[in-house]
Amino acid sequence: MQPLNPFLAAFFRSPVVAQCTPVHHHILLVPLTDVLLTYREAESGASAHEVIASEEFLSSHVLRIPLPAASSAGGKDAGQNLRDVRGKAKQFSTLNGRSVVIKDSFVYSNKGADGAVTPLAFSRADSPIPGFKTLAQAQILNDATWYPDVFEPRQWLLYFISKPLVGTWEEIKIAPAVLIHGVKQIEAAEQKRAPNGESADQAVPRKKDIKSFHDLLNHFPMIARQMQPGLERLFLEFTTVFEKPLPPPPSALSIPDPQLEGPIAAAMKRARSNSIPTRSGRESPDSLPVTENFYAEDDEDIMRASLETAVTAAIDLFQGVDKQQLSLLGATTDLTGPLVEKLIERYVTENVHHLLFPKLSGLKRPEDLELEAKIRQMDFIDISQLGIPIDGGSRAKHDLLIQLGPIIEEFKRITGARSPGEMMDNLLSTTKAVSQLTEMSKTQGSGEDQASEKAIMTVNADTLVSLLLYVVIRSQVRNLQARLIYVRNFIFVDDVDSGEMGYALSTFEAVLTYLVMDSAGLRRASRRNKALWDATKKGNMNDLKNIMEPSTLAVDGDGRDEDESCTRESSRGSRRPSFTWSFANGSSRRSSLALSISDRFSHGSGLSHVFPFQSNGDGVGDFPMMKRIKKVAMDTRSLSSGSEISFHSRTGSLGTLGSALEGDVSVERLAQTSDSFGESVLMMAVQNEQPEPAMYLLSLSGYYPLEVILEDMNNEDTTLLGAAIQLGHGELIDLILDHVSSLATGDQLAQYLCQQDIWGRSIGHYLFHAPSLINRIGRLIPWRQRDKNGQTPLFALCRSYDHADYYDMVETGLRVAREVQGDGRPLHIDEHVDGKGNTLLHIINDPRLAMRILHHCDVDVNATNEKRFTALMVASKYGRYDMVRCLFADPRVDVTAREMRGLTAVELAKDDDVRNKIDDLGLFSMPAGRDGRITGVVRAFFVEDGSVRRVLKSAAPTDHDSYTVTTSRRSLTDFEQLARLLGEEHPASWIPSMADTRSPFQLATKPSRALLRDIQAKTDWFLRIMLNHPSLATHEMLWEFFLVPELQLEAMEQRTKLKVETRVERIKEDYEPVEDVREVEQFANHAREMVRSVSYSTKSVTRRANGIGLKASDVFDAMVLLHRQVAAVEYIPGSHVGALEAYVRAMAPTQSSPQAMLHTTLLAMQSTVQAMLSSLSRPATLIGQITAAKREADRNENSVGRSSRWPLGLLDETRQRLQDGKEQRARKSRQEAEHLSRELRYTQQTVAAELAGWQDMHEKMGRRAIREFARGMVVQERTRLDGMMRALRKVEALGTGTGTGTDVDTGRRWGQAGVASAEQNGEVAERTVTDEANGGGAMV
Repeated sequence: MQPLNPFLAAFFRSPVVAQCTPVHHHILLVPLTDVLLTYREAESGASAHEVIASEEFLSSHVLRIPLPAASSAGGKDAGQNLRDVRGKAKQFSTLNGRSVVIKDSFVYSNKGADGAVTPLAFSRADSPIPGFKTLAQAQILNDATWYPDVFEPRQWLLYFISKPLVGTWEEIKIAPAVLIHGVKQIEAAEQKRAPNGESADQAVPRKKDIKSFHDLLNHFPMIARQMQPGLERLFLEFTTVFEKPLPPPPSALSIPDPQLEGPIAAAMKRARSNSIPTRSGRESPDSLPVTENFYAEDDEDIMRASLETAVTAAIDLFQGVDKQQLSLLGATTDLTGPLVEKLIERYVTENVHHLLFPKLSGLKRPEDLELEAKIRQMDFIDISQLGIPIDGGSRAKHDLLIQLGPIIEEFKRITGARSPGEMMDNLLSTTKAVSQLTEMSKTQGSGEDQASEKAIMTVNADTLVSLLLYVVIRSQVRNLQARLIYVRNFIFVDDVDSGEMGYALSTFEAVLTYLVMDSAGLRRASRRNKALWDATKKGNMNDLKNIMEPSTLAVDGDGRDEDESCTRESSRGSRRPSFTWSFANGSSRRSSLALSISDRFSHGSGLSHVFPFQSNGDGVGDFPMMKRIKKVAMDTRSLSSGSEISFHSRTGSLGTLGSALEGDVSVERLAQTSDSFGESVLMMAVQNEQPEPAMYLLSLSGYYPLEVILEDMNNEDTTLLGAAIQLGHGELIDLILDHVSSLATGDQLAQYLCQQDIWGRSIGHYLFHAPSLINRIGRLIPWRQRDKNGQTPLFALCRSYDHADYYDMVETGLRVAREVQGDGRPLHIDEHVDGKGNTLLHIINDPRLAMRILHHCDVDVNATNEKRFTALMVASKYGRYDMVRCLFADPRVDVTAREMRGLTAVELAKDDDVRNKIDDLGLFSMPAGRDGRITGVVRAFFVEDGSVRRVLKSAAPTDHDSYTVTTSRRSLTDFEQLARLLGEEHPASWIPSMADTRSPFQLATKPSRALLRDIQAKTDWFLRIMLNHPSLATHEMLWEFFLVPELQLEAMEQRTKLKVETRVERIKEDYEPVEDVREVEQFANHAREMVRSVSYSTKSVTRRANGIGLKASDVFDAMVLLHRQVAAVEYIPGSHVGALEAYVRAMAPTQSSPQAMLHTTLLAMQSTVQAMLSSLSRPATLIGQITAAKREADRNENSVGRSSRWPLGLLDETRQRLQDGKEQRARKSRQEAEHLSRELRYTQQTVAAELAGWQDMHEKMGRRAIREFARGMVVQERTRLDGMMRALRKVEALGTGTGTGTDVDTGRRWGQAGVASAEQNGEVAERTVTDEANGGGAMV
């Protein structure tokens, strides 16, 4: 069966594979499976299968790796220094000759010479290289080693990339499947309308969105260039005029000539000359208002006239812009003339705000000081004392306060406004928000009006003023009078006297009027509230009882105080008497407070501006109220039914509000008051840890019945019991809990304990403050209730690491939560996972509790959080060694799992000490040798110099059930040197090869961690095999290799040479030459045939094990894609989608899966088989050499024995010398044959002896591999069964109604958002049988 990944399936069926020789010099860039299956190639129009199967596509994703200059792949000189290559780009060529550039974790396709441009500066200009047709960029996600499903396994190195490098790929959107009646008719109608709609969309270009005049200048630089000089002169003149010093006195020595006046200065002079102060004089001519600013109104008129002139001048500048640019503006935006005028006005006022508003604030500062002082005196007022009828009791009042909180914050933003228009917008938004809080007035109008998106004010004037009163008092905004004048008199384009702005401004003016003139009752109520609250907070029982149980004398005293306060208020001189202010339709709704002299222009000719002290302060003045004529064009808004605000409830008047807004200070009202934090009197007693006042208040059942106590909560939705528990005050907890338990029913008590605060936390989330309550009320606690972070009460208990009784508290919580679960099964830990994916194992800090969870709870031990950290990784990262040891002992834990960056738990260790301890745990998880010693390669890591180091550990048992651990570090060169020296000393012995190891630094910017783990496994098996070798297990060089920290390679070389010489001498002395080589040859051939049959069987089993792993990984990837499709079917219940998610998670293969471990073991066994075959080929080689030596000796002897006829005895000496040479060569050949015969005897005995040992070891390795595979499969299948049970439980929860709302919607969110985020972030889990990926889909 072909792999699921289309690229891998097409690649290994194509002839491109034959071109990749040798395999170790090529790297495959494999696009993700889900991308190839869920995307389409939009450029060519061909099917994805045809594009992927093309030779161009396949060859473009194969990198050629040049042969390194170093001889050793993993040696120190194998690669460049990692510091030198980090962050630098390197160019590679593909199999078809194209070039790609790899930098950090990204690969870029290069156009090269064919593309006519090389945007990346990594290509050489003097050597044109064929490039890609289009530029492409892909992220390198992770790497993997992969074995195709063939008989002779060859290891391929894969790097998975986020998208293909060839073509333009577009995602195939999954249309949500929804059950709709008449869907065919709807689709037919949409298809008929589609052409017209598309053509209309294509015909009309998208217009620019202009929000401010600054945006307009940025989008249209030509307009900005033409207006810039004029605007600069305008603002410069405005600043100069307002900051101009006083003129020099007449006595000055030199008086400069007057400068030419600009429009701003002229407007100021004209306004000052035309200004007629209309302040009426006082009745008494003797009283002089010496504290008055005589020219305050004049200054205000001057500022207004100057700003109006500046705005008009800016509009004139805009009108003087080139007509072509104005036409372009109209064609590319939705702006109109009035809208541009508003933008210009806002732009001008923002630029001069720092000059106007501070000066205006200074003019109005006396009035603002008086207003702010009165507002501060009302700081302790309760909203129920503002005359607002609140239906629904304390709960409705609490909800109203919560809704008013954001409105208060919105109103506070007026302090940061930079223009009167922005202040008007803030005031209007505040008024709209307040008007939508209640539905006291029924909205009148048709259904179309009700469906309108416009904000309709549905509250009458009385309630609106009262709510705005509360907003103003709580916001404590300064300079309110100045802001009112600023908004009313310094906006010219908009008509702020009518429409929704006029209504909002008039209502705000009414609020200020009431605060200044009629708020004595509110101040008295505020003082009364403060006295009650202080007595409660300080535990002053006498004052508390005097307030809650007032005597007749106390009542009379309060009345006298109030009368005196009112007398002082009325006797104080006021420039602004109270008037009944009517909300009549069509009126400008101006009060006498805001209608000061600065609000009117007079065209009379009086002299009151010269003698202001003659005016009468009690009257309105002799001048009639006149509508000011504004010179700037305005977009006046009507008061029709289509207006933004409905004025159907404007029948109230300020005169009718006086009696309604008087503060109620009755005991009934005082008992229900609350401060700005929403804390009631009872809550104040609890928050200040005053049990005596709390007990007294609870005894007042008339004021505090059960309903009031159950609904009592502050602005954070914290209940009385919740506040007491958070404080950990035992006396208050017992007091409130006993009181509520004695009065409430079981359902009421359970509902009370389930109430959540603004963070979604109920009382159960704070039980770590009072652990004793777990046994008392634990069975009423909703243990599966989640807060806004997804944490349950049990999760909150486990996070309280520093609690004194941490173990007992969490242990009790686990027990009670299991009892409340009610199904008789182990505690479901998957119901206690927070919003970041952390389980209880991720956060727990006690190994005893971890053991309890692992052994007695239903838990997914390999569950990952949002960073793909397992519980083991978290424990390692934070140095919790006891937790690491506990998790290592569980066979279900995947100790080789990787997070997003490809790091394992040991690589994430907090420091070297923790890492060394984890290495020890990895050592003790390995099988022990015959003598009880445990030796192995526990870890491999990259070194900055471009090499790989392996950590070797050996643990020797002692007499006291302990071990002595020795640690050393070796490179791959050291292992290769060991194998070579052992082979030289024992040429007849079988030794696994270490020469064909691939370098992990072929992509230096992103070294392969898959090859790193493969090298670790290979060297570990080499060491374990050698320690079980029949002949070399006790070799001193082998033991020195892992026992001596620092190797002396030169000394080892010298010893090996001496041992080789000694072996040769020993063979000559101790071994008889073989006379009949046929027996040895028959033995070698027979043994070789047997080993070949074993080799064939081992390869066959290895191929099947590899196939099992491939299919398991493909099944998981297919299930991920299935879940993605199912999640788009909207009519499937969310619980079913969530159950499918849980099932897919359960089927996810682990990095150390049984299939992967079996495959690795079989590869190690195959290496011993190949070594034995090499050893068995040595006798045949020696026999061939012996035969050749004997044949050479016979030939020389025959040549010597033949008689030579030399004439006349000539050249006798030469003949004799030749004969002697032949005899000498014959003797030498005989000696060589004899030596080879002795070597053959030694080889025969060695091979025969080792063959039996090898057969025994091979059998043990096979049996152990099968046993470990069976054990691992049992553990894996049991884990998957638990996961399937969790998935089934999610489905059952829907039928029984026991599931939470969060559980119902989790699966669909995971299917629609989780997979998408994984694709965007490159968080993709790719897996293969060699604990790597086979090209499968997105992370679940």
